[in-house]
Amino acid sequence: MEDMVRLVHSVAPALAAVGALAVALVAPALLSAAVPARLTDVPAGTSITLTATGIGAVHGGADPANAIVFLVPEPMRRQATGDESVAVLKSGDGEQRVSVSVTDGITDFATAAPRMLLPLRAAGVAARFDGGVVDAGEFHGLTCELPDTAGGVCAVAASGDVGVTILVTGPTREAGLHLIAEVLNSTKAVEA
Repeated sequence: MEDMVRLVHSVAPALAAVGALAVALVAPALLSAAVPARLTDVPAGTSITLTATGIGAVHGGADPANAIVFLVPEPMRRQATGDESVAVLKSGDGEQRVSVSVTDGITDFATAAPRMLLPLRAAGVAARFDGGVVDAGEFHGLTCELPDTAGGVCAVAASGDVGVTILVTGPTREAGLHLIAEVLNSTKAVEA
C-alpha cells in the first residue's frame, strides 16, 4: 500500500503538469484561427516563475520547493496560458516554440519520468525517450523527441521533488537541445 501511495504522489502531479503542457502545445494551433493568441514581448534574461500545482504544493513535504525560476535565454514572446505552472514562449520570427512546465511532489523520478509523456501521447503528440541524458544546472533527467514535429525535442528533469518538462519545436533538433540546456542551466527550484 505504501508503494501505491508513493507512486500516486510521484505520478499524479507529473501527469497534471504534462497534461496542461500538452494543452498549451495543441490547443493554440487548433484555436489560432478563431482566437488570436495574446503575446507579450520578453527580453533575454527576463526571470519567469512557474508555480507547481502538484501534490507537494498542496500537502507540503520534506522539500519546500514548489516552484521554479528560469531566465528567458533570448528575446521571445510569451503566450498567455492562464496556468501558473506553464510558460509558452515563441521566438520573434516564430521558428522556435518553447513550453516549460513544473510539478512537485515527485518522490521517484525513475517511475514518474515515463508517465510524464503519457498526457502528450493522449493529446496526439508523439513523444518518446531517445536515450539521451540531460544534466544542466541543478536538474538531471532524460531527453526525448517529438518525431512528428519539425525540430521537436523535449526533456523531463528533476531537482529534489520538483520536476520540469520542456518541449521545443523549431528549425533543428540541435537548436532545440541547446535551448533546453540554456533554460535548465538557469532554472532554480524555489519556494513560492
